Amino acid sequence: MTVSKPGVGIAGLGLISKTHAAAYKRMSDVVDLVAGCDVNPEATAAFTAEFGAKTYTDLQDLIDDPRVDVVDLILPHHLHYDAAMAVLDAGKHLILEKPVAPTYEQSVAIQRRAAEAGVHFMVAENSRYIAAYQAVHRLLREGAIGEVIHARTYLRSNEKAHLSMPGYWRTQFKLGGGLVMDTGAHSFYLLKWLLGEFDELTGVSKKVFPLDNEIEDTAEVYGRMRSGAHFSCGFTSVSEVPHSERLELFGTEGGILVDQMSDPVVKVFRGQHDFLGEAITEVPFGPDAWHPGGWHYESVITEVTDYVRSLVEGRPPLIDSGDTVYAMRVVEAAYESIQSGKTVTLPA
Repeated sequence: MTVSKPGVGIAGLGLISKTHAAAYKRMSDVVDLVAGCDVNPEATAAFTAEFGAKTYTDLQDLIDDPRVDVVDLILPHHLHYDAAMAVLDAGKHLILEKPVAPTYEQSVAIQRRAAEAGVHFMVAENSRYIAAYQAVHRLLREGAIGEVIHARTYLRSNEKAHLSMPGYWRTQFKLGGGLVMDTGAHSFYLLKWLLGEFDELTGVSKKVFPLDNEIEDTAEVYGRMRSGAHFSCGFTSVSEVPHSERLELFGTEGGILVDQMSDPVVKVFRGQHDFLGEAITEVPFGPDAWHPGGWHYESVITEVTDYVRSLVEGRPPLIDSGDTVYAMRVVEAAYESIQSGKTVTLPA
């Protein structure tokens, strides 16, 4: 069923909300940004001034607004479950920032409730919409490097300022904080989408920078995919180089290297003597991730655009939100391994 010009309300008016709002404004011919919600009065005032939308300080008031057909939840992780259920119980469409919820059980429950409610539901996992990874997905389908036997990801950022803030929710495990929770969910989703399910993994984590909080700032999770491929995912939140991502895939007939700080971003190498490789020119170089033209910013714009277009056109979005739910199973297995010091096997 197609939907005529839905109205959107954004709950949670932090940094990423501005990119979501910019996407809705770009699509003003098919969607209306009608409201925002946040407990911080400074955030609501700034949102109204910039986007001209009404604001609320109570989520239920946003949900009950008859102009709001779609709720875009961009909240701290520990609030996802209750907020998502409230939206779904009201029969409103839902786009939910990753990770789905702090636990795999809650993530499954949200997905099931969305299916029961018959609403248009999507988890906003921008990795699916990053141009470089879309090119990689195409290359793998074409068999460009044969069978993948080793995959490696690395995600880095500098969150020292945020992680130094007293009481900041990302510094507490009980509030859904943790590097593997926040950042690992991206890599685990990406590998699930590209290569399939995980078989077994081992996780290690460290605090390498002396910040007064309980969470890890550096971690590695490695193991075996069900396909037999080995994988390794590295993460850090205390990097003194720009926020970026890498992906390396090594196959039986070649390899693919992705680096958002390199130009070209994606190169394919067809064998050990292919020293030049092939640049994938369809992927733009935009290393300043969080600003227009940057790889992260543009992926979020594309993600929100796909959600709205798929709602209006009556089709599923490109992303399979079930893969984002599965990523939370991998997150939990990684923390189980980190805490126990043992390898964890994931059920099929």
